[in-house]
Amino acid sequence: MSAYDLPTRLHQWLGPLGTTIPEVFVVGGALRDHLAGRLPRDVDIVCGEAANVARCIAKARLSGAAVVKLEKKPHPPCFRVVDRNNAADSIDVVPIHPDGISADLGARDFTVNAMAAPLLPGGRIGEIIDPLGGMTDMQNRLLRACSESAFTADPVRILRAARFAATLGFDIPPETLDQMSAGVSLLPRSAFERITAELFELLACPDALPHIRMLDDIDALEVLFPEIATMKGCAQNGFHHLNVWGHTLETLGNCERLLRRPDVLFTKNAAAFRRSMAGKNRLPVIKLAALLHDAGKPGCKVFDETKNRQVFYGHDREGETIAGNIARRMRLSNSDAAFLQLLVRCHMRPMELSRPGVKPTTITRWFEAVTDDGLALLLLAAADTCAKSGHRTDPMGKERFCQWADQTAADYCARIRPALGQKNLLSGADLQDMGMPPGPDMGRVLREVREHQNDGRVTGRAAALSLARQLAGL
Repeated sequence: MSAYDLPTRLHQWLGPLGTTIPEVFVVGGALRDHLAGRLPRDVDIVCGEAANVARCIAKARLSGAAVVKLEKKPHPPCFRVVDRNNAADSIDVVPIHPDGISADLGARDFTVNAMAAPLLPGGRIGEIIDPLGGMTDMQNRLLRACSESAFTADPVRILRAARFAATLGFDIPPETLDQMSAGVSLLPRSAFERITAELFELLACPDALPHIRMLDDIDALEVLFPEIATMKGCAQNGFHHLNVWGHTLETLGNCERLLRRPDVLFTKNAAAFRRSMAGKNRLPVIKLAALLHDAGKPGCKVFDETKNRQVFYGHDREGETIAGNIARRMRLSNSDAAFLQLLVRCHMRPMELSRPGVKPTTITRWFEAVTDDGLALLLLAAADTCAKSGHRTDPMGKERFCQWADQTAADYCARIRPALGQKNLLSGADLQDMGMPPGPDMGRVLREVREHQNDGRVTGRAAALSLARQLAGL
């Protein structure tokens, strides 16, 4: 992705064509962002004979360029011209509508994306073509559909509307919301890869919750994820003031609040948390986990007569299974799916570890299993805890847990993580040298020595050997 403004990028790509430039129009989000004073993320141009134009642009590129044909239904073929020395620098060339630029713009998603401008020699931008009032809508911060068939032509635009509303800060007028609602039933016909891409871009926004609620209000979420229906109908016990789905949305809101300001929870280790979340898709996956963390509750709900209340034993494991099924439906990568399932499966574990009497060794052992993902689990557990406000809830319990999470994260960053990165002080060969035969007992001794090493109770080889002799009875 280039960081240059639109005129500069167009000049770089089309300037070398000189006066031989064909009839080409810059369209869509690139022009919208240019008019709003933002750097464009992608640059799309439309023209006749798009394949030939793409080859001409690539041939004229002094640094060298390649043409890659992209076919993503329901869109027409796209010819992406990519700089050979910088794969992030590209321009997309798309065939224009057979009936011309006005018809091309009328078939687009939203009026703010349905503006065009002819490109002049040198890649200069000509006069704006705006048949649907996109400029006015942009000034009024409105995201209005181009036509009544916009969402039936491509139902994924329903999700794109939510994403644009979140990223641009635009409002969706009632008539467009009605059109979105009417097209919701068609969403399952779309490729889930496209659905996932739009949802992840939405969840990556700092404040996605209002737009998630909007999608929920028009039943888009329930169409894509039928598991939500049982969550909405599942009342909870006295530790919660909302049903499972209401609690879920509050958890997402708390999660976003802490993600925007991780220093609120991790007072001294916000930077470490941010580094742990730096991988691709980790931000949208933790928010997806917030939406699914209690998905297993409806299937596990029983009444415990001894406690005189509803309980949800095993809902974490049931939720992990549901999350795995959803990950496959969404075509998530193996790493994203594993992170999602870990968060759902272990979302209650930090609360269990925060109880009085839990040994430091137990916490260290947990971090040994989850490593840096433990910081994400602490944040998710804090978001979950803060979303509980039933009559059984301890008002001070939320604050105590958040303080414990902060202290535990500090201990992990300062002591546990460095210790886990150290090499073992002893090996099986060392135990054999002291006369211990290979077998299960040797493994037990090595594990216990390692736990003492992780906790700082053993800090040198001599102390490790002494402990091993004691544990082995030698």
